[in-house]
Amino acid sequence: MEAIAENKLFRFFAELNKAGAFIKKDMKISVSYKLQFVFQFLQVFFSIAVIYFIGQMLGQSGKSSVLKNYGGDYFSFALVGLAINSYLRAGLVTITNDIRQIMNQGTLEAMCATPTSYNWLLLCSSLWQFIFESIRVVCYFVVAILVFGMKLDNADWQAALLTMALTGPVFLMLGVISCSILVVVKKGDPVNWVFSSLGALLAGTMFPVNVLPDWMQKVAFCLPLTHSLEAARRSLLAGAGIEEISTNLWALVIFIVILTPVTVSINNLCMKNAKKKGAFSTH
Repeated sequence: MEAIAENKLFRFFAELNKAGAFIKKDMKISVSYKLQFVFQFLQVFFSIAVIYFIGQMLGQSGKSSVLKNYGGDYFSFALVGLAINSYLRAGLVTITNDIRQIMNQGTLEAMCATPTSYNWLLLCSSLWQFIFESIRVVCYFVVAILVFGMKLDNADWQAALLTMALTGPVFLMLGVISCSILVVVKKGDPVNWVFSSLGALLAGTMFPVNVLPDWMQKVAFCLPLTHSLEAARRSLLAGAGIEEISTNLWALVIFIVILTPVTVSINNLCMKNAKKKGAFSTH
C-alpha cells in the first residue's frame, strides 16, 4: 500500500513538473517578443481610457437607475466587465490562437506522441495565458484606481476573490473544449463564437443584462460569463457579500461540475478522431 501511495505521489509531482515546464516555456516565448509584450500592457491603459471618456461623456446619465444595484457609475461598471471578459478571451480566443500556431509549426503531433494525456496536454498549454491574463486584470484595476480615480472603498474582497476562483476553471475548461474542437475542424469553432461573441452581447459586458428583452435575459442566465460579471460587479462596486451573490456563485459551481466531465469527454473524442485521421500534422 505504501509503495502504491508513493507511486501516486511521484506521478502527481511529475505532472506538476510538466505543468511548470509548459508555463516556463510559454512565458519565455511571450517575453522574448518584447515589443508585443509591452504593447499588451499598453493596451490596458488605452482600453481603460476609452471607457473613462465614454463615462465622462455620459455624465450624470452614466449613473442611471439600471446601475443602482452595482453602486457605481458607468466607468466602474464597464471596467469590471472589460476585465472579466479578458479572462474569457484568454480561455477561448488566445488559447485557440496558440494551439493553431502550434499546429502551423507542425509540433502538435510530436507533443501528442508523448506519454502525457491529451487533457493534461491542452490544459498545460493554457495555463500561462491565464496567469498572464491574471496579471493584466490586476493592471486594469491598478491603472483605473491610480490614474483614473476609480473607487473600490466598499468592495468585499473575499466575495470578489471567490468569484474569480470559480470563474477561472470555467473559462479554462471552455478553452480546452474550444481547442479540442479546433484540432478537428481547423477553423470555425462554434464554442468560441457562442461564448465569446454572443456571450459578450448577452452577458452584459458593457451594459446591465436587465436592459435586454425578457427572452434574452433568460438566455443570458445560461451563460457563465453573466454570473461572473454579476458577482464581480456586486462584490467590488456595491460591497455585496458571499451570501448576497450566492445564486451566481452556485451557478458557477454547477458550471464547473457539468463542464468537468464534458471537457474530458469532448477532448478525448476530438483527439482520438484527429489521431485517426492524421489531423495533427495538417492545418
